Amino acid sequence: MNKKILICEDEKGVQDLWKNKLIGKKYDIFSAVDGKEAVDKAKIIRPDLIVLDIRMPKLNGLEAAKQIRKLRINSKIIFVTGFQSPELSKEAKKYGIYDYITKNSPTEDIIKAIDNALKAL
Repeated sequence: MNKKILICEDEKGVQDLWKNKLIGKKYDIFSAVDGKEAVDKAKIIRPDLIVLDIRMPKLNGLEAAKQIRKLRINSKIIFVTGFQSPELSKEAKKYGIYDYITKNSPTEDIIKAIDNALKAL
């Protein structure tokens, strides 16, 4: 059975880049463009991994993670952000995140973090 990934990223080009790098692996890839859509899709899909951008419209990544955890969805979560700070990292840890990566990391590092998270299941 393929592992399910929900990629929540409001920048379409970034989302497409990550999805294209994951094609060919044994993953079912779903996407969302804002935090509210991520929560709604997580309820239905119950993904193994959620990749959440922190800054998004409608509902930011932290709030989306909070709502996902309240629903008792135990997906691993990787936060991805262009704005790293110690406070943000500390806040993100409250939601049981697996990893925290900056968007300016090489794409291969982000894909490697996704692969590693799914191998750990």
